[in-house]
Amino acid sequence: NLQLYLKLLCGFFSPALQQSPDTVVRVGDSVTLNCSQKGNLFSNMYWYKLPMGKDATLQLVVRSVEGGVAEFEKEFRNHFQSNGTKGNRLSVKIAHALLNDSGTYFCAEQDPQ
Repeated sequence: NLQLYLKLLCGFFSPALQQSPDTVVRVGDSVTLNCSQKGNLFSNMYWYKLPMGKDATLQLVVRSVEGGVAEFEKEFRNHFQSNGTKGNRLSVKIAHALLNDSGTYFCAEQDPQ
């Protein structure tokens, strides 16, 4: 009965973001990660993943760009899903979670220039 652990941190500790609490998910289950902005609406929102392990590097999972469209990085396109930014929220669904989905997920925002 394998489980994976998803630790969720707001993008670089921004007080303007709220996201889902830490979550433990069974392999094969689905989970939705939610991130919402408080106050001003920003045009770009991001989800990053820091995999488990001492030599892990931060990976961009998805970005929501102009028009709220979600653009996934290639390695996350198979079982990660998003409808893009809806209002002030960017949600990502991990369908049929894999053990290597374990890690710390960060939500971040970018103020439009």
